[in-house]
Amino acid sequence: MKYSWRIPDFLDLELFFIQDKQLEEEQGTAVLRDRDRSIYLDTIAPELEEGAAPDREWLLYRWLQERRNLENERCGGHALLPGRMWYELYGLFWSIFSFLALAGGVGLAWSFLHYSGTQPVNVSLFFLVFVVVQLGLLLFLLFLFAYRGARGLDLRSSLLLSLVNKGLNALLFKLRKYGLGDMENHRRSQFAGALATVRTRGQGYGSLFFWPLFLLFQLFGIAFNCGVLGVLLIKVATADLAFGWQSTIQLSSEFVASLVRWIAAPWAWLTGYSTYPDLSQIEGSRMILKDGFYHLVSSDLVSWWPFLALSITCYCLLPRVVLFAVGCVCRKKALARVSFRRPDHNQLLHRLLSPRLEMIPERQEEIRPLDLSDPVKNISQDAGMARQAKKKSIHGKLLALVPEELVADMNMESLEQCCQQELGYGVAEVVGINEEFGDNTVLFKKITKEKLLKCSALLVVQEAWQPPIQEMLSFLRELRLRSSEETSIIVALIGKPRPDTVFTPVNDADREVWQQKIASLLDPCLQVSLLVSK
Repeated sequence: MKYSWRIPDFLDLELFFIQDKQLEEEQGTAVLRDRDRSIYLDTIAPELEEGAAPDREWLLYRWLQERRNLENERCGGHALLPGRMWYELYGLFWSIFSFLALAGGVGLAWSFLHYSGTQPVNVSLFFLVFVVVQLGLLLFLLFLFAYRGARGLDLRSSLLLSLVNKGLNALLFKLRKYGLGDMENHRRSQFAGALATVRTRGQGYGSLFFWPLFLLFQLFGIAFNCGVLGVLLIKVATADLAFGWQSTIQLSSEFVASLVRWIAAPWAWLTGYSTYPDLSQIEGSRMILKDGFYHLVSSDLVSWWPFLALSITCYCLLPRVVLFAVGCVCRKKALARVSFRRPDHNQLLHRLLSPRLEMIPERQEEIRPLDLSDPVKNISQDAGMARQAKKKSIHGKLLALVPEELVADMNMESLEQCCQQELGYGVAEVVGINEEFGDNTVLFKKITKEKLLKCSALLVVQEAWQPPIQEMLSFLRELRLRSSEETSIIVALIGKPRPDTVFTPVNDADREVWQQKIASLLDPCLQVSLLVSK
């Protein structure tokens, strides 16, 4: 049961969630329940050890694998999925970045190290371009990173990251060789939705997509410096290079020698003093235009190359290698921190683990394969168990917030049954709320912090035929502030009450209005669900 989540997995997972929402709107919840329960019974349950409780993340991972298999079968081979596209595109970027950086380092260093035999290579300019500029840029980026962290700014608000993300997404959809040009419009929108969901969802995914870009930039720096070092060592080994220093500013040789010793301090204790020029060599390699260059001593002119090579290694290459290793660790930690307790995950687990209630003769025990053309016709393998076993709460208990005018007419056993059947939750307590959502002070005195934290979810029952008002949206925002970030807040919709019951189906148009309004809150753990399925 070994498994490991990767970034492409989350892209595909979001795509399938988007597809399921559209399928639910078109054909109802029963189709999803039958399909996912059949997936669980046919392929997932046989892999579980007898008596062992299934792991939440593993169930989601196995479901994702089966959905990919079904998608591949439907497409007659390898399905076009955003995870696969992202993986191939990211691998292509690794190759392109490595080649461009290596070629850039080689070309730039070769031009600087060109020695005609009449004028030595300018150490001052070489050190400035290949060490000082790189080190300054690296320190500046680290300062910005630390500043943003100290201010609590989200990495997703970075201008550079946003521009790179947009460029990647634009390139992703322009790659005709993947067949996107012939893809249906609804499939394109699903792809775009999956990418946007992962990229913009701070809660749950966080900085997950920052680290691959971070690693790309470190790879660029590593390849660039390897190119520079390679050219420097090749030129030293195959040509008679001469290095000298000069400056319009009147710098004394003693000052330059002290500066060189200070720069060489990180490696001098290990390699000794032979890896950087001493005072006499620095004086002997100083180039003065009016004096010419023929009086300079060859031993002094070649004393600079170990210093330049180790400076690039110590101040440019090694920091990039360290940052690359840090990025790999942080990416792994970001993957481990991904939350699997969003409403989408809870609904899927409910469909996987909840026995289906179907009126099927007990003598009909044949197990039939999953029929993708009409999942509703699938034979339930656990129909007998569902009729005999008492429903259990898969996700724990929730706190139900019900309008006061409905509390008196609401059968609490029916509420419990609806919550278990439709959402997978039991009901811990019912609290009446003012439907006008005016002053919530009294309400939140009843809903203590302990109650909010003790319950795994909050249920806000609303009549769908009444459109959501601004005060209701403000109430949901305040409810989020008073609860934890991962607490699921479920806006459960019911239709117009009948004399015999308040639990009636919801009109499709009313449901769409509520979904659009709730989506405007941009809360990934806030969902709209039907308390009564059609």
